[in-house]
Amino acid sequence: MKVLSIIIKDLKIVLSDKQAIIITMLMPLILMTILSMALKGSFMDSDDGGIEKIPVALVKQYDEGADSKIFIKTLEKRLNIDISRDEVNPEEMFFGDFLGNEEVSKLIDYRVVEEDRAMELLNEGEISAIIILPEKYIYDMKINLLTPFRNNVDVKVLTHPGRALAGEIVTSLMEAYTNTMSSVIIGKNVLIESASANDMGGDGFDNIDEIMEGMTDLVAGMKVNINNVTVEGRRTIKSSEYYAVAMMTMFVLYAAGQGGRMLLEEKDNQTYQRMVVADISKPHILTGKFIVIFLIAAIQITIMLAYSHFALKVNWGNIKSLLVLSTASAFSVAGLGIFIGSLTYRAENYRLANAFESVIIQVMAFLGGSFFPLDLMPEIIRKVSFISLNGVGLKAYLKIILGYGFSDILINVSILAIAGILFTLAGVIIFNKEVSKNA
Repeated sequence: MKVLSIIIKDLKIVLSDKQAIIITMLMPLILMTILSMALKGSFMDSDDGGIEKIPVALVKQYDEGADSKIFIKTLEKRLNIDISRDEVNPEEMFFGDFLGNEEVSKLIDYRVVEEDRAMELLNEGEISAIIILPEKYIYDMKINLLTPFRNNVDVKVLTHPGRALAGEIVTSLMEAYTNTMSSVIIGKNVLIESASANDMGGDGFDNIDEIMEGMTDLVAGMKVNINNVTVEGRRTIKSSEYYAVAMMTMFVLYAAGQGGRMLLEEKDNQTYQRMVVADISKPHILTGKFIVIFLIAAIQITIMLAYSHFALKVNWGNIKSLLVLSTASAFSVAGLGIFIGSLTYRAENYRLANAFESVIIQVMAFLGGSFFPLDLMPEIIRKVSFISLNGVGLKAYLKIILGYGFSDILINVSILAIAGILFTLAGVIIFNKEVSKNA
């Protein structure tokens, strides 16, 4: 009953604070709505009917005419085969069959430019990626397609650091092209080996153009549907989903900030002394504060989950995983609140609690990906994102939305639970030491 009395009293105080309600309950709903709409173009929604084309610069370092002449001379010298009527055109395969593919052309808007100009466009942000076809590209591809030999072809993709998603799409497209061409080359080698095994000699190459024309239909018919290039059971994240999670995991930290003032407020209002006289022990006081902070965080999470589901159409996935993760998140925030509250009580001023809300939460939000997706952040930021509670929770919530099972978020839940325990223990130690001096 003693703990329950503390809980009821504190909840009444918190819920009667209009400014706190606006910051912790209303503000995240407004921000997740605005950000979901404003930054929709930064995400590739699975349900979008159309996708804005990705601007790409294409650099040709080769000389098609010179490469073709060298190839003909090489083939005549090595295999004594007259292939002057060469109809296999790697350039047409790349630009016509691949980039001209109906599905690829919906994603890529390319222009052929010089390498220096391409780098300028990339640095200025006018394009998202550069595709570089290397020197002797035509020669090496003809060797690969029309002879038993295999030359390495190093096609490079340079991407803009601020457009990670677009860069990944272009890279994936080039990997798809490379894989398809490898299939073509393997098929060609099988035919050549069969011809050699049957003592067909040079006659085995008489119809190589027709054979290769049939094989290169693989390139023209290559299916590249980026919306569906996902792991089985997964899908892409929408802007509404990302920022619903981002704002929720960030603003739930403000519950810890509110809890950080509770102990000192009890002392300043003389209610702490009255609780001691009423034989309410220190464990009772801390337990009550912990539960109050936990309930505030749980209420925040519940409101934001409900709003994002009904207003923003966010599908939160498996309910059981969501419930466990939300409980762990509220638990870790409650522990953090007890820790901040004990430090604030010991310092006997509200500077620490204020600094936590105005500075520390912002830093944690930045590191955890609440402001910008971690994919767009420098590598060093991605590596240290695990130190922020909101970052751990954000990754786990996104996994649930993407269809991952509970085993995939178990490590995140464990980190949140352990953090809550450690913060609580540290807070208890700090609070008990200070109370003993003033008792």
